[in-house]
Amino acid sequence: MSDEQLSAFQAGSSSKPADVNLVLLGLLCAALFLWAGWCLVSLYRGFSTGSLTLRHLGGVAARLFLLLLVSFWLVLS
Repeated sequence: MSDEQLSAFQAGSSSKPADVNLVLLGLLCAALFLWAGWCLVSLYRGFSTGSLTLRHLGGVAARLFLLLLVSFWLVLS
């Protein structure tokens, strides 16, 4: 951003762009963790009722972990 854009952003929002970026990244990470928790609870419920086998449970959990890992790598790097 140019100096004029930076000063206009700070005047309009009372914060630095880096602070806003940090808040948005934190919200995204929190949403990903909530989604992952919901998936894991759903997996456990399916496994406990017998509609999922241990093999399916492990496969979905591994894919969920890889998806979180790749998402965090893309977003936070």
